[in-house]
Amino acid sequence: MNKAFTLTELVISFVILLLSVIILVGLSFNYLSILNSIKLRYFALNVAQAGIEYALALRNQQIEKGLSPWAGVSYKGTYCLNFNTSNRRIEVMSSSNPCPAEFPGYRRLITYNDFIDPNNTNLYNSQAIRVSSEVYFERDKIKLDVVLTRWHPTQ
Repeated sequence: MNKAFTLTELVISFVILLLSVIILVGLSFNYLSILNSIKLRYFALNVAQAGIEYALALRNQQIEKGLSPWAGVSYKGTYCLNFNTSNRRIEVMSSSNPCPAEFPGYRRLITYNDFIDPNNTNLYNSQAIRVSSEVYFERDKIKLDVVLTRWHPTQ
């Protein structure tokens, strides 16, 4: 007696196999999308962190020159801070729009405010400054805040 599969059994097993493959492909595309989103946020966080480090380096640079720590950013507002590799200095440009960052597609905005009196617009004699580094990418934004004081390790 010959034992064989019926056409109905073959169709059912083929449909189950096809559905399994479709589900696995869908899950893998979802996984790749999540990984891409994580990568974008990781780069944005690095750009925001670089903005905070530029603000810290600018403060230290001004103190080492014997100037006010807030020279160059002495008014409440937004600025572009970038590192100039030729003279190894932090460059300051006033800006109302996000500045291009090191990575294409990312734009950084650094905001300075008086930490003690947020309404104070002249930061020159402030004791503590709140620095916010906002990075815009695609439709998202990442923001880091730090409070800088007049203290410097060489003092």
